[in-house]
Amino acid sequence: MESAREFYKYTAKCLPMHSGCRVIDLGCGTELELDEYFPLNPSAKVTGIDLASGMLNRLREKHSDKKLTLILGSYFDVPFGIEQFDAAVSVESLHHFTADEKRPLYQKLQKSLKTDGFFILTDYFFLSDEEEVFHREELLCLKAEQDIKDNELYHFNEPVS
Repeated sequence: MESAREFYKYTAKCLPMHSGCRVIDLGCGTELELDEYFPLNPSAKVTGIDLASGMLNRLREKHSDKKLTLILGSYFDVPFGIEQFDAAVSVESLHHFTADEKRPLYQKLQKSLKTDGFFILTDYFFLSDEEEVFHREELLCLKAEQDIKDNELYHFNEPVS
């Protein structure tokens, strides 16, 4: 993505800067935003959740001197706890899911944030609900054509509205 460098820097600057703050990252991947964030706040404690063990291993290698808790799993399934985090962040991960799929996640996330905690979503979006519905229908057709079951892993980039 052409503007990725800029939004990783922007996202990092929006995260908490106080010493020892706790941040949870949903779909962390190799944490490109952390490459920008740790120089600004090296004492941050980050919990990263991702489905890909290879990405978590790479992240652990890149930031081995930082306070990282890395969890292999789905952020839909992993418990977050209550009032644990100063901030939550998700970069280019949640666009894969519908609003109805994300609603319980957002509720769980809200409970996990401290009273003054906040959530930063950096992603790309459709311009309208109609455009999202059109592409969701396209996804369902592709899954049917390729005999992809709902419980199988697949990748389809779909912005949200």
